[in-house]
Amino acid sequence: MPWCPVCKNEYIEGKTHCPDCDADLVEELPTESAAEDPAPVRAEEELAELAARAAAARHMNTHVSAKVRHSETRSSAWTFLLVGGIGLLIITLAFIGVIKLPLSTFSLAVMEGIFFLFLIIAGISFRNAMKMLDDISREDNLETRIREWAKANLRPDDLTAELQEDTPEEMRYFIISEAIRERLMPAFPEVDDAYAEQLTEDFYNELFQ
Repeated sequence: MPWCPVCKNEYIEGKTHCPDCDADLVEELPTESAAEDPAPVRAEEELAELAARAAAARHMNTHVSAKVRHSETRSSAWTFLLVGGIGLLIITLAFIGVIKLPLSTFSLAVMEGIFFLFLIIAGISFRNAMKMLDDISREDNLETRIREWAKANLRPDDLTAELQEDTPEEMRYFIISEAIRERLMPAFPEVDDAYAEQLTEDFYNELFQ
């Protein structure tokens, strides 16, 4: 029976991948007596576990900043406003006979209602965009506080103090990223997982690349 090398769960025949850990299944779990050198095995297990966490984080919804949401909402509002306004103008001109459209009076009335609905949606979108200005201000203030905290608490020497010189580069990334998250989340519990993942990536790149 196949086993997951990370969570040690057993699966039925035919399964080749663990969906929880994002790891390939193995036919047998290694035993302590069979391992000649436990250190490399431990390192591989640790790397697999960290890789699974990173994969799970990447599969989460990515963080969308308040500025981006505000921009997208305003863009949608302008689209609905232009389409609704132009469409309503054309239908009105068709009703008064200025232009001819191959549509019945009923069809024109239905389309007029649709374009009027577009204008309502545009108004709601503009109102929501205005409300997002407060979200932008709060997010900017939060990021400023996080950046100030990072300057005082995230130092390359501290984050790499427990790493060996021969630690593989991939493992270094996972271990350092995990250390950044473990310091960031208790300091700012209001930060959601997606935003924390983005901040962790940013800080790692700024400090080590």
